[in-house]
Amino acid sequence: MKSKNPLSGRERLMEAALELAATTRSIASLGLREVARHAGLNPNTFYRHFRDFDELGVAMLAELGTALRSGLRERRMQPAQKGFRMADFSSPAEGLQEAQAIARESVGLVLDFVTEHREAYTVGVRELYGSSPVMRKAMQDLLEGIAQDMTEDLMEVLKLPGVTSAELIEIARIIVRQMVFFSMDYLEEEARRPEIRRQAERFILLLFWGAIAARSPELLKDPALRFPTF
Repeated sequence: MKSKNPLSGRERLMEAALELAATTRSIASLGLREVARHAGLNPNTFYRHFRDFDELGVAMLAELGTALRSGLRERRMQPAQKGFRMADFSSPAEGLQEAQAIARESVGLVLDFVTEHREAYTVGVRELYGSSPVMRKAMQDLLEGIAQDMTEDLMEVLKLPGVTSAELIEIARIIVRQMVFFSMDYLEEEARRPEIRRQAERFILLLFWGAIAARSPELLKDPALRFPTF
């Protein structure tokens, strides 16, 4: 969230709250004077930018979410920009290879992003289970938005046989939720990072494979259809 340009008063307050909450505290537990002092501002400045700490936290999540969602969509749409269009699974092996590439790109972006924005991400995840209903709702809305983006992009790039858009949004929601836990493990266990990346990719692909197998048993008879390698 930090900028190379001088920060505005609003940005300084957001940065200060983030730094103070990044250890073990929630945004709701912060004090106005404490945050203003950490930001190097007069306490009265706070109310020029935010009504309360809930509004500050929502603004922080909106900034974080915009960057993450746009980056994920760009990565997922790269196959389409290269001219790839998957009308069906007439070539299952090729389709699964493409799915694996999309999974790898998306997982890589998420894990790289949370590493770069470690403090903001950690605070956001904590608020998902925190005391503020406003912040919980904001974080839930962010995760739902990412799932909706994923569904739209995958319906465009990767046509999964027999899998409806309603089923795909369910899969996307499961993936997004599980990536929260993969991401926290990734931040806390540096020695296991390559393993965690592989686990996340495998988890996503097995969900897609299961959805296809459940809806289209006849595909399993195709000798060209094999589990992808991990």
